[in-house]
Amino acid sequence: MLKPQRVTFEELNQRLRAYEQKYGYSTIEFYRRYRDGELGDDDDMMMWAGLYHLYLTTLPVRQFMQSELVAA
Repeated sequence: MLKPQRVTFEELNQRLRAYEQKYGYSTIEFYRRYRDGELGDDDDMMMWAGLYHLYLTTLPVRQFMQSELVAA
């Protein structure tokens, strides 16, 4: 079983890029195909989907924090 880990936004981006290089398509294309049931549910696919979900849910927070720093 995987243990929870803290990752920076940059580490998250690096992990997504590693999957893109490994499988030869963008994360957006992967997720469309994964969502449509074209890729199965092996460990790599599930991890990639989870990392992308984390990316999507943390991006607005990161953007907000950056805008607050600029405004300060």
